[in-house]
Amino acid sequence: MTRAPLACGVIFDLDGTLCNTLGDIAHAVNRALQRVGRPTHPVEAYGQWVGWGLRKLCQTALGVDEGEQFDRMYELAVAEYNTFPMERSYPYPGICELLDVLAERQIPLGVASNKPHAFAAKIIETMYARWSFVKVAGYQEDVPRKPDPASVLAIAVEMNLPAEQIALVGDSTVDMETARNAGMIPIGVSWGFRGPDELDQATRIINHPAELLDLVRS
Repeated sequence: MTRAPLACGVIFDLDGTLCNTLGDIAHAVNRALQRVGRPTHPVEAYGQWVGWGLRKLCQTALGVDEGEQFDRMYELAVAEYNTFPMERSYPYPGICELLDVLAERQIPLGVASNKPHAFAAKIIETMYARWSFVKVAGYQEDVPRKPDPASVLAIAVEMNLPAEQIALVGDSTVDMETARNAGMIPIGVSWGFRGPDELDQATRIINHPAELLDLVRS
């Protein structure tokens, strides 16, 4: 693993990086499964399925990716999650303190998630309202999902920074591939849903949010 260059801007993944949202995700999808008469899954199982968007997660949880039952189950999962998207979610320890220091340093911040955009924006506007993000990019139909780099490159434009000066911080292979595809600095976090085994493409893996400060320009 090579030494990470110092970044002038930071883009965060949301689920498993800034925020532990697994409880709400599992609750919403399990409720949808129950309502279509299918078995539910333990919360821990969802940690392996998060990262490719809610539709893909529902496909995995249900075991099928088409048909009336899937369409109904996905519709129910969206409705359930929209009702209680933050009841069981919370920032990881040290994240709020990290954001305070980055704000003091006037480091531009962004968020890029495969979570539907309305949900991602609602979480940031509610749980992280005291910090300023130049752009929050959740999944929208007209923009490809990560690891396509389109969403993070759009954030780079808003930051007015070249991609190579931006750290993309995340907990999954999807995030590391996105960073590589965009020409950004891939920084993995070990506290997320899957752990460091998925982060072999990272330039650096950090074990606590405060460690990111050593990788960002003062």
